[in-house]
Amino acid sequence: MFSSLLLAQNALFAQYKRDRANGGVEETISPEMNVVNNILYIKNAPIGAKLQVISIVGNKVREIEMKNSEGVYELNLPRAIYIFKLEGMVRKFVIR
Repeated sequence: MFSSLLLAQNALFAQYKRDRANGGVEETISPEMNVVNNILYIKNAPIGAKLQVISIVGNKVREIEMKNSEGVYELNLPRAIYIFKLEGMVRKFVIR
């Protein structure tokens, strides 16, 4: 057990040294989503990723493939609460 703990500490220290040598840890830019008047505005989306629009009861309503990192999509959804999923990011929006 002690040897596995020692190995884990050495691995973390090696990662820290490697990050410091490369000028720090790389920041990943997360996608930004906003819905206004039934229109989805998205920035920093991974190209090729699929955005899933799910109703509050769990039914998949729509799926949109991201062809560009930024875009505007007209949703044409009825008034309700929806969950938007994109590459591990989950957001809730109310369509009024």
